[in-house]
Amino acid sequence: MAIGILSTGSFLPRRVVTNKELESVVDTTDAWIVSRTGIRERRRAEDGAASSDLGTIAGMRALHSGGLSQLQIDGLVVATSSPDYIQPATACVLQAKLGMGAVTAFDVSAVCTGFVYGLTAAVGMMRGFPQQYRRMLVVGAEAYSRILDPADRTTSVFFGDGAGAVVLGEVPDDYGVLSVHLMADGTQAEVVGVPAGGSAEPASHATVSARRHYFHMNGPKVWEFATTTLPSAIKEALLQADLGVEDVSLMITHQANARLIEAVGAAVGISQDKVALTVERYGNTAAASVPITLDEAVAAGRLKRGDVVVLASVGGGMTAGAVVLRWY
Repeated sequence: MAIGILSTGSFLPRRVVTNKELESVVDTTDAWIVSRTGIRERRRAEDGAASSDLGTIAGMRALHSGGLSQLQIDGLVVATSSPDYIQPATACVLQAKLGMGAVTAFDVSAVCTGFVYGLTAAVGMMRGFPQQYRRMLVVGAEAYSRILDPADRTTSVFFGDGAGAVVLGEVPDDYGVLSVHLMADGTQAEVVGVPAGGSAEPASHATVSARRHYFHMNGPKVWEFATTTLPSAIKEALLQADLGVEDVSLMITHQANARLIEAVGAAVGISQDKVALTVERYGNTAAASVPITLDEAVAAGRLKRGDVVVLASVGGGMTAGAVVLRWY
């Protein structure tokens, strides 16, 4: 059973936060941010909006673009690292907001690689149980502004809020997902994350005072991991699909940093004209960045039937993954 992407959707909050605005909050400059990251602005969710709210709009747009209703979907996977709650799963909240009924719904937590992991999980369910799962909705939704330390310039300038979604369904043979390569290195779990608030470090006055409920990131270690592991994952996925770099029509990587995306493209051997970028306008939207960028590429007419597309991401854990598909 060939499984492919039937339709896409995305949502970006209206509020734009420019680098100039951040200059008044943290010790940084527009020139520094642009030169180091390529980011010029990012979006911020409205007060009171959670990741599920952003994901609901993106999900509905993906359904509408495919001419489908929520009642035609058999399962929901949500990738997020800024969930509405520690529990229950944000997917269950989003399921109710979409009015989907009592279908399967669960979260995938692989930080910025979450969408690639979630897409893989959904495809596996559909291939393994085709009578139960004919169509699935996979959503990447993030409200990182809720977990960022506004005084920390090593994180606050990078991230934005947003959501993207795809509907998966059966496509003709030789189309759809051709191969997948996922990996994780838990020995580097401390490189990216929110230290406090879980069972390892429960919330307390001390953890709040130490600002340990905010997102933390070791930038140099992320760069080292990403520039070595992500090209390897992409090459392995292409090898599994019996394809070469020359066969790729478009590569959509996690939009962490324009310089990082350039480095990964060079390491893989894919020219920048075949690499989709949204990081300049939206910043790093974590698990939402790949589906947001994919939706914009579809809207811009950058994909046609038969094109080979690579979706790839790297994130905390540390995790990485790549999916190769033939567009239908």
